[in-house]
Amino acid sequence: MKSIHFWGAAGDVTGSNFVLTANNGDQVMVDIGMSQGSRENEDSNFRLLDYDISNIRAVLITHAHLDHIGKLPILAKMGFSAPMYCTEATKKIAEISLMDSVHISKEDGRGDMAYTADEVEQILSLMKLVEYDQPITVFGFTATYRNAGHILGSASIEISHTDDQIQNIIFSGDLGNSPQDLIPPTTLIERATTVVMESTYGDSAHPVEDVRAIFLSEINTIEKTNGTLLIPAFSIERTQELLHLMDHLKQTGEMLEQTPVFLDSPMAIKVTKIFEQSEDLYNLELKQDNTPFGFSGLSFTLRSDESKDIIRHKGAKVIIAGSGMMSGGRIMHHLKHFIEKSSTRILIVGYQAEGTLGREIEEGAQRVHIDDASFDVHAHVTRIKSMSSHADQPRLLKWLAHIKDVKKIYLVHGENPQREILAEKILSDLGYANVSMPMMGDELPVE
Repeated sequence: MKSIHFWGAAGDVTGSNFVLTANNGDQVMVDIGMSQGSRENEDSNFRLLDYDISNIRAVLITHAHLDHIGKLPILAKMGFSAPMYCTEATKKIAEISLMDSVHISKEDGRGDMAYTADEVEQILSLMKLVEYDQPITVFGFTATYRNAGHILGSASIEISHTDDQIQNIIFSGDLGNSPQDLIPPTTLIERATTVVMESTYGDSAHPVEDVRAIFLSEINTIEKTNGTLLIPAFSIERTQELLHLMDHLKQTGEMLEQTPVFLDSPMAIKVTKIFEQSEDLYNLELKQDNTPFGFSGLSFTLRSDESKDIIRHKGAKVIIAGSGMMSGGRIMHHLKHFIEKSSTRILIVGYQAEGTLGREIEEGAQRVHIDDASFDVHAHVTRIKSMSSHADQPRLLKWLAHIKDVKKIYLVHGENPQREILAEKILSDLGYANVSMPMMGDELPVE
């Protein structure tokens, strides 16, 4: 194989998009995700690609987070018709995520560039299902999906080509924070000559926290004060982890049975239904729980009028809503109503990108701008850092150390200095000096 073109997540933590070129000119694309954070980044999500896609024979999808699949509808706009490969869970979640993007792009005033349901349906019709550890072949490329342990259906992808039987490339996708509460651990990979590896938390180890104790403390506090616990949460995996945790707390009586929990995210509700139908992808512990995502006091609020009615509910309550970075979604109207109340608690349970409202609140902003108004932050803010679904530095190093015959490592899906620190650690701990940090638009060789 000849080269990898880095069209996204090169010096940034979102927008994954890579094109692998064989010696004969055939290409496969790995992911095509949305950039998140600043308005400038988000504007780029709706522009046609400025590179040639005519030689791309297939798209290989690692998982269904929007920063990996969110720009698939652009391919439909450009007349793309080649197959797209993913796991069954990824396709099911992708349908929900992409249809949600249709709604968001229309609300966001994107005009002619707004995604359409027809474009999403076209993308879904191109998707072909793969099983973990079962190779597929397309135009001389062979791809094998390995469980990345990140979210339901997520994969790292091994790729080889008939033009060179020795080369083997790994695209890590997003690696999981194994072991996790819901899904099996990350599959370790035996061999690769080139590794394209995420570096989201390449600079640090996740702190050792008693997540259950922190979570319980937040809940018990609002139970005593009749306050509101706002949890901005990602719809995929994080929300289901929270529901499973509260299921345990209700069963043990540590959380009052009468304390209501509102899952106020249509997308998260739909994804939870997919989890309930995917028992074959549960880890061993979760398989022992007959109702891992259901308990007394849990309400699903699908309609917008139901969402608005939550505000009228008197007394203690827990509200889980998107978006996870507080950059849109129903969490915004809850913040407007509750953020200035001292009885409100905000529990941040996921990564907050630069330029988002979530990052402002996480960093202690005293006053924030939401839509067309400013609000004083009187709510108490707590951050759980260890609940990430991404591997931290020790887990990244463990995953990489297991791979034999590595000649070249490309660090992607990470901000600087995170990937710079990881590159230094790879050199000091594993002895690899051949580590590069591609920038957007770079075309670099395959070893």
